[in-house]
Amino acid sequence: MTQRSYDPDRARSLSPLLASIGRELEERTHALLGLEGRLEALARDPYADPDEARGLVAEISTQRRELRNARKELEHLGCSVVGTTPLTIRIPTQPARGARAHSQVWQRGHDD
Repeated sequence: MTQRSYDPDRARSLSPLLASIGRELEERTHALLGLEGRLEALARDPYADPDEARGLVAEISTQRRELRNARKELEHLGCSVVGTTPLTIRIPTQPARGARAHSQVWQRGHDD
């Protein structure tokens, strides 16, 4: 993870970007769960089209790769996911002089 910290105002200004990345994480996670469910159903169907299963495997791979890329984008910002329900992202902030490092959190649904 990138070692970066933000002053409190700059941390708050990340909110629109974090909302965008958060939407992508949630949408891709939802899509991945649906694809995996469809693949499991196909695996139980003796008459399933093998081409459909291969297509699902390819799409699952794509969704997983893009989820990793979104998380890398957060890491590049120095942020990390600390919760998923609701999505909660830690933003490292600069401590007051003499204080230990601390952070702010951005939470889905609480962004201004």
